[in-house]
Amino acid sequence: MAFDFSAFDSGPAPTPTNPRELFDALPQRAERYEFLRDPQGQVLQAWYKRRTAKDLVIKLNTGGGKTVVGLLICQSSQNEGVGPVLYLAPDPYLARQAMEQAQGLGLEVTNDPKSARFASGEAICVLSLHRFVNGKSIFGLQGDGRPVTEVGTIVVDDAHAALATVREKFTLTLSRTKYSEPFAALLELFADDLRQQSASQYLDLTTQDSSAVAQVPFWAWTRHIDTVTETLHALRYEDDLEWSWPLIKEVLPVCRAVFTADRLEIQPPYPPIGKIASFSRARRRVHLTATLADDSVLVTDFAADPTTVGTAITPANAGYLGDRLILAPQEISPAIRESEVREMAADLAQRVNVVVIVPSYRRAAAWADYAEITAAESEGIGDAVARLRAGHVGLVVLVNQYDGIDLPRTACEVLVLDGLPQAYGGLTRREAIVLGDSDEMINRQLQRIEQGMGRGVRSANDHCVVLLLSPHLSQLIATPRYRARFGPATLAQIDLSRKVAATLVGQPLEKIEGVIRQVLDRDPAWITASRGALAPVTYPVSTISPVAAPARLAFDQAALGQYAAAVGHMSKAVAAAADLAERGFLQEQLAAYQHFIDEPKAQQTLVKALEYNPALLRPIAGVKATRIKVTDPQAVMAAAYLARTYANRNDLLVGIDVLVDELIYHPKRVPAFERALERLGRLLGFEAQRPERATGNGPDVLWAVGDLKYLVLEAKSGATVDKIWRSDVAQLAHSMNWFQQTYDQSCSATPVILHRVNLLEHNAVAPPGTRVVTTATMAQLSEAVRKATLALADADSWGDATAVAEQYEAHRLLAQGLTERFSVKPRAS
Repeated sequence: MAFDFSAFDSGPAPTPTNPRELFDALPQRAERYEFLRDPQGQVLQAWYKRRTAKDLVIKLNTGGGKTVVGLLICQSSQNEGVGPVLYLAPDPYLARQAMEQAQGLGLEVTNDPKSARFASGEAICVLSLHRFVNGKSIFGLQGDGRPVTEVGTIVVDDAHAALATVREKFTLTLSRTKYSEPFAALLELFADDLRQQSASQYLDLTTQDSSAVAQVPFWAWTRHIDTVTETLHALRYEDDLEWSWPLIKEVLPVCRAVFTADRLEIQPPYPPIGKIASFSRARRRVHLTATLADDSVLVTDFAADPTTVGTAITPANAGYLGDRLILAPQEISPAIRESEVREMAADLAQRVNVVVIVPSYRRAAAWADYAEITAAESEGIGDAVARLRAGHVGLVVLVNQYDGIDLPRTACEVLVLDGLPQAYGGLTRREAIVLGDSDEMINRQLQRIEQGMGRGVRSANDHCVVLLLSPHLSQLIATPRYRARFGPATLAQIDLSRKVAATLVGQPLEKIEGVIRQVLDRDPAWITASRGALAPVTYPVSTISPVAAPARLAFDQAALGQYAAAVGHMSKAVAAAADLAERGFLQEQLAAYQHFIDEPKAQQTLVKALEYNPALLRPIAGVKATRIKVTDPQAVMAAAYLARTYANRNDLLVGIDVLVDELIYHPKRVPAFERALERLGRLLGFEAQRPERATGNGPDVLWAVGDLKYLVLEAKSGATVDKIWRSDVAQLAHSMNWFQQTYDQSCSATPVILHRVNLLEHNAVAPPGTRVVTTATMAQLSEAVRKATLALADADSWGDATAVAEQYEAHRLLAQGLTERFSVKPRAS
């Protein structure tokens, strides 16, 4: 007869609330959860001491076990009676992963928000953010008449990815194809105002040029807000609008609206997150993140309390991370071609799993001959990840999956980042145009890089070689002021990797591959060096931009119609902005709020904003063109530009690679192309400006090349057909007329159109003397620039006007005859 232990049962044990004790008491956790990692225990203990705060941020390195931490916080809060408890993942795939981990821990979870066990605080509800934040949220919306589901504690996993999802949900998109009549009506409604901003941009919209992007001026938006509301209200039950209209309809007057060739996008400056009442009313909100160096976005987008999120909870040491060697082969040796790196990656894939993350299908196509799997959609990504984790697959390409996947141990031993995602939506493209290389945009890019690089290292026992295959990636890693913004552990690994790379400069790819294989073979000396680099690393003090809180308060007041208060708060945000491009952008928003109470003052504010950032909306009175002229010989100006732009040889070589990459004709990269064309003019030793961007009139780019001669450059780099349309040459003719009106008769200009081909549409007549920079001639010009600057870099003489003159003459880059050498005449069809 079995011994009866029941006599010793002292009754049910008290339910633990301390998460470390709670973990130890879990009776049914899987073997893989035998113990908490030390960093997990540290942050859980710190959270427990501060748990009564409404908003807290927990930071752990990628692969540090954030999901387990978040789930234990959920159970702790549930045990304490601060429920119901909701765990939010950025997408369905990550929600399924969290469910699996919760079940592995032995926690009771559900994915049904209507579950009685969730409502009673007995089961954690795990959902994707998509199901929580939408205009038909099952949790109810503030003010829509439905009951709101009360939630006590919310844990937001991968907060950096969640923020992007939230912005998307608070954006209304009206497709030109699906809703052709209302789209056409709204475009016509704002036609005069859009023409006033830029006649050529409006023409691009009407001809459905894929590069077109134009923001509706806030005064026009306000003037026609009743018509806009009526138009959208009539569509409120349509599939595309019923999920977003309820979220933004109350703040429509303060929204931004951007037209592109195929859609109208409408979005508030910040998400009115209060519409999701379950979120705003929650007693505890915990944000889990690995990569947010600046937590300001939690304040602006989630309306988090800046006083508490400004003090993030972190482990004592940031070095708990697997080892990574991070290399940019083309930075080590500019002679290495992308195709060679792809072949090397394919060779490595014969023995280990190689994962390639690309931003688009276009970039994925370059890997088609090597890839065992190419995956993009959620289900496809999940299947690919499952196969990688199960064993050797080879080379796998994932499209635009920079976060949200775990590839531990041998699932990914070589990771290739082949480019960064471009801004394809209208609003994001407009922000990219306006903010350019501002700190805000650079920080976003760095965050994406760090997310991507973290896919293959999920614990301290993992290892991965990371290859960066893009001039832009190389530049962000190589430039000290950008590199310093990475997380401390990533920065330590980059610094060590750059020391390794310095010993390989100029070496062939075979030598680089040999070093990679040593790391993959777990060379003891490498392991020692890698762990030594991470040992002293700690987390930096969290930062909250002084702009964040007043900017968020300004929006909240404007959403309530309290525009005077909104102006007061926004003025503080403007004053706090250090970056000039960002300051101008914020002043534009200040002007939008001022317009409701003082229209003339709003226009004055806009004029001031343009002093900081010429890419903003132009005031009703317009902007007068500033004339440019050459002040010094070409070589002197070129040497001065090169010297002040590039601090060292590496900066120069990487910078030229970036410039050449941006001068590629592509329909989604037109703003970057125009920006690069202006920089190319200065690099060549000319004065350069972008009149159409600054004034809404004139050419895309104007070069003053000396002797009162000018090049009027009309960029059609986004063209998708092998023909120059009549409307294209009409824009060029308009720009030539602008030149004649702006400059006196002593000045002369050559009309130049940049287009993939030189074939004119049958009824198109180009202005006299027109030249065309085709794909082929742009490649020749880019190669000449590359060779000249490489020679200057090798001689350490890019700041020497005499040396610059010699190289520019040798590569036929001097102004005299430049147009004839690198362009062709248009050809009739």
